[in-house]
Amino acid sequence: MSTMAKTSITKSVKFAANISSLFLDIPDHIESYHEILKRKDYQFKAVEAQDPYKVSVDDWKKELNSVETASKPEFVLINSPPLFQRFPDRFPTVEEFDSILKITGDYVTTLNARKVHLLLSDVNNSNDMTEMKQLLVKGARYLAKLNVTCLIEPLSTRPNYYLRSYDVALQLINELNEPNLKIMFDTYHLQRLHGNILHYLELLKNHIGHVQISQIPLRDCPIDEGELNHDFILKKLSTIYDDYIGLEYFNYATDNFEWVKKYTTNAGDEK
Repeated sequence: MSTMAKTSITKSVKFAANISSLFLDIPDHIESYHEILKRKDYQFKAVEAQDPYKVSVDDWKKELNSVETASKPEFVLINSPPLFQRFPDRFPTVEEFDSILKITGDYVTTLNARKVHLLLSDVNNSNDMTEMKQLLVKGARYLAKLNVTCLIEPLSTRPNYYLRSYDVALQLINELNEPNLKIMFDTYHLQRLHGNILHYLELLKNHIGHVQISQIPLRDCPIDEGELNHDFILKKLSTIYDDYIGLEYFNYATDNFEWVKKYTTNAGDEK
């Protein structure tokens, strides 16, 4: 076997299936969850969801109670309801933000999720950042009471979003100094915003709370042809991060997850 063909991972990694993005032909989240359960090509032990709120808490409870514990994947991550959609022209009031946190907490409890990506507001000027920091602190402290990691993520797809730089994200983490406040390391957004992924991996390694991967420019399968060599990136990630890596890419139920097995088996086991 040639050197190029060997798996470059020094130890196995773990992947979580994002039920909001992986099955574009299955818009219903319960059906996407079913798709994960019945897959024959790869059996995921964890899932994540951008918008679990498309399904009621009661329906989620019913669904999860119907799955045998031994085959039930962990809900590792959910997003909060996005403030930029709920309040497109202003910041929420204290009562409104409390309500958003309560909704998020209800889903965290129901799904037993242990990480939340807190999606805050778009901003119009630098003065908005003072209020944004207050929201971050309040959100992080609320989630800490639930033993949940609060994640912030620079987004390349929202021009006026409050966070569009991983350098600023690190500054916020250091300034606010909330123990459960961490950074979402997303290869798609990072490449679009900065490039230089290995530099940021080293810079942020002590503050990474979750990782998501997809290819550039189409946000498709990370091992598809594109700008990023995820084989190399995953090798580096495997040395500093040992939690689930979210597969947040655009996909169809007919696509195959056989490629995942290359990375979930120790390199020493490859023949």
